[in-house]
Amino acid sequence: MKHQTDRHVLGIPEMDEQHFYLYSLFDNIDNSESVTDAAFTKKLLEELDAYLLFHFTSEEHFIRMYKVPGFAEHKADHEQAGERFVLFQNDFENGVLNPSKLRKFLFSWLKEHSRTSDALYAEAVLKMRSRAL
Repeated sequence: MKHQTDRHVLGIPEMDEQHFYLYSLFDNIDNSESVTDAAFTKKLLEELDAYLLFHFTSEEHFIRMYKVPGFAEHKADHEQAGERFVLFQNDFENGVLNPSKLRKFLFSWLKEHSRTSDALYAEAVLKMRSRAL
């Protein structure tokens, strides 16, 4: 699948697809100061929660499978992002979620995480894959 943006491209198709889906979820977050559709936001937060867990687990398994150094640091970065996301979920449950702040956090976190942490494992995996062919 060809993507319209390179903000998530690592060159590893299985991870690029996951990042693409995450960005598509982020695009659905209302860019306003307060929740305008609670039912939609609740469903979106549930999907984000489930998919973030899936993605983090997939990436961590991928890193271990390819024996790429830096696993602990990568996992810690995922855990910190997950903890921050839980705070936004709590805000929603308490009726004080600022969707715009959630949207900004998720976009900036994934962009930075992809550019730094993910780029490290991607480089190592791409080298290993090129030698295998």
